This record gives sequence, C-alpha cells and structure tokens, in this order.
Amino acid sequence: MVAPMVAPMVAFGQSAGEVGAAGAASPPSGAPRFALPQIEAGREQFHRTCSPCHGRNMVNSGTTSFDLRKFPADQPERFNQSVIQGRGNMPSFKDALTPEQIAFLWAYVGSRGGKEP
Repeated sequence: MVAPMVAPMVAFGQSAGEVGAAGAASPPSGAPRFALPQIEAGREQFHRTCSPCHGRNMVNSGTTSFDLRKFPADQPERFNQSVIQGRGNMPSFKDALTPEQIAFLWAYVGSRGGKEP
C-alpha cells in the first residue's frame, strides 16, 4: 500500500523533495495552500499527462471522465490514491509519475488551476 501524499507548500526556487516533513504541515491561516511555481509545474504536468482525458485546463463535460474542477479541494489523499491506483476508467499512474509530479498535479487540481492558491 502506498501512503497518501499531501502536496507540501514549496518556496520559490525549492523543489518538493527539498521541503521534507516540516513542509507538509498546513500553511498559516490566510496563507495560500500552494506556491505559484508549484501550481505552474502542476499545470505543465497536467497538460502532458491528464489533458487528453480530463480536458485542457480541466475543462470537460464530465461525461466520460471526471470533471476535475469539481474535485473536493480538501481531499488530497483521495486524489493521490486515484492517480496512484487508478479509478473507474482511469489507469494507475504509479509507474509513470514520481511522487513529486503527483504533488505538483495536486497543487494544480487542488488550487482549481491556480484560481484558489
């Protein structure tokens, strides 16, 4: 079983791998949940990996694949498990994506494409 992963807040110029356990804590009240470089890295990864099924900028009808604009922003574990294990018609990406890439994808999806950092 793969442990759930929560995307850590990443400071500008810092990789997710450099954050460590301390970076996984919730941001201070009123602070954005994700750094803009993290969201941008997630957007790039999303367009390479996810957009064929989930639509460019997460825009799709939700009839053949899940409309990620409606994914609960408070459920990063569910997102990670769906990506790692697959769900419904979606295949597993555990061998195709690194934990860092999945964290960046969550930053993009969890921030509604950067609209709610």
